[in-house]
Amino acid sequence: MNRTLKFFASGIIGKNRAICWYLASLLVVVTGSVIAAGRFPGGFDWAYTVASALASQKHNPEGSFWFAGALGLSMAMVWPSVSTLNKALRPSASQITKSAIAALRFGLICGALVGLERLFFRHLSDEIHKAHEVLALLAFLSLYWGVLGLLISAMLRRRLYIWMLILVASPLLAIGITQFWLYLDQRDLGWVGTRWRELGVPLYLSFAFWQWLAMAFLWLGLGLLLLTCIEENETVT
Repeated sequence: MNRTLKFFASGIIGKNRAICWYLASLLVVVTGSVIAAGRFPGGFDWAYTVASALASQKHNPEGSFWFAGALGLSMAMVWPSVSTLNKALRPSASQITKSAIAALRFGLICGALVGLERLFFRHLSDEIHKAHEVLALLAFLSLYWGVLGLLISAMLRRRLYIWMLILVASPLLAIGITQFWLYLDQRDLGWVGTRWRELGVPLYLSFAFWQWLAMAFLWLGLGLLLLTCIEENETVT
């Protein structure tokens, strides 16, 4: 009986600590984003300007430090939350769950490196061809598979998670469809930017718009996983 109570109490403490780390990391990245956007030359257009521009010393000389620093710090701060999630899921972890946790951790490392890269290099890709793009893509895809993999695993236990899975996956699907259509029909537009607004390019075709939405849904998905999966596995255990 005492052992059960101790296990239950440690589970509650672990869950609360994980949620606190998650909320603190979310606060850091949101605060850094808002401050950096406020210092962006000419004002930051969230719908037509990609996230990397916000952390770029070249495009945002006065505000890049805030977003780059917040990104790197938030990735480090959310690590304990992922570790707690892994601990809670470990007893019944499937291969999907294990690969998703591994992807999440790799994505956090890459995300932290993107923040550090933007802090210390004006434009790393000028020195190493496509280095920033590769690092950012690895972070984005790894974090996405991490969250989606955990949602798929959760959906196999409870069908209710399918709605969360659809919500988180929808921006990624939209990015694939819109970018493929642009490649086939509108290649002359060039890379997304504020010029697109002046040209009247619809919002739903903007990679930047879907990228910011994807980032928001990733944070939301991870938060919901922390709230639900840890509690579910503690109850089963």
